[in-house]
Amino acid sequence: MVYQSLRNDIIDGSLRPGSRLIRRKISEKLGVSPVPVTEAIHRLEKDGLVESQPMYGARVKTLTSEGLRNEQFLREAIECQAARLCAEQATPLQLEELSKRAKRMDELMAGKYDPSSKEGIQEHLDFHLTIARFSGVPLLEKELQRTGFWELLLVVWVNVSLKPVPPDQHFQLVACFAKHDPNEAENKMREHLRYGADHLLEALRKAEQINK
Repeated sequence: MVYQSLRNDIIDGSLRPGSRLIRRKISEKLGVSPVPVTEAIHRLEKDGLVESQPMYGARVKTLTSEGLRNEQFLREAIECQAARLCAEQATPLQLEELSKRAKRMDELMAGKYDPSSKEGIQEHLDFHLTIARFSGVPLLEKELQRTGFWELLLVVWVNVSLKPVPPDQHFQLVACFAKHDPNEAENKMREHLRYGADHLLEALRKAEQINK
């Protein structure tokens, strides 16, 4: 229960990257002894969601410039595979749901854009998680739920303020899935993920300001 509670708080952004995990406070909040809290933190470290440092303790893992680059490479590998599988086996109802989510994302990014909007960031994350879910491989969705990916999506969201995306970018991505051509879907996803990559480091600095 303690592990799931902390994990959910990290994934949904309630515990932001860099947040300290103080065992005593967590124990008091959840009404448990420090023992299960320590065990939960160790499990979260194995998941890659938490990091510990001598004299500092445990904290939610943060994203650095090097980490950003690594996460971007990992994201591309996972999402391009998810795009291939989604194009091969997504049902008409699933494609319809993706289209609705895509239109919503395009409206958010083309309208009154707020780079600090937590709701917008979460909707963006949900859109990409849905693609992974419809791939039929649960592990792909699980990998995208790591905190590093959530933080990467925050940077990508902020990046739109530096280099606005095409007005129908997400809808065109889903339209490509509907053609049921895995190669075209993979190429379209790669193009989508690499758009504006030259501004990611600047976006990371802006995202760090938002987190303060």
